[in-house]
Amino acid sequence: MRWSRALLILAGGILLFLAGVLTFAEREGERVGVTTPPVADAGNPRAPLGASPAPASSPVAGRSAEMDGVRYTIIDIADPEPPGNFPVKAGHRRIGILLQVEGLQPRASYNFALLRLRGSDGQLYAWALSNQEPALRQGVLEPGQAVEGWVAYDLPPGVRPAALEYGRGVSTAPLLSLD
Repeated sequence: MRWSRALLILAGGILLFLAGVLTFAEREGERVGVTTPPVADAGNPRAPLGASPAPASSPVAGRSAEMDGVRYTIIDIADPEPPGNFPVKAGHRRIGILLQVEGLQPRASYNFALLRLRGSDGQLYAWALSNQEPALRQGVLEPGQAVEGWVAYDLPPGVRPAALEYGRGVSTAPLLSLD
């Protein structure tokens, strides 16, 4: 009798978990839309097609780099990121980086999970859930198509963002300097 009750509780928990995951995935899918950008305008802070965005609140706004057929351009940095639905690790602050991601070759793929932050302490930090919209996710772009989205990272006290790096696990390559 005890085993059947335990299995029933476990099955109920699994169903609740799956329902939560499906709801989250559905909401996240609505957050990022691929658009074909208009003609580049240097006065527009979100001008695509390689135009340098106008300076925002960050001195590194407008820096760009190319990796695997995709151009990554910094639009803005929020340090700290405004509070929202996703809590910050205790004792840390969350920073947000608004990126424009532009396809340079056919079927160029991008994925926010491949972007790591190198702190001024030399450590690599993985992404956190962004409290700003739209959040950068993953997708495939054709040449000239671009998306914008926020990536977020939790940093301990006293650590400044030094660079964005691209790669999996400990195998990363420098992408954009943030100092």
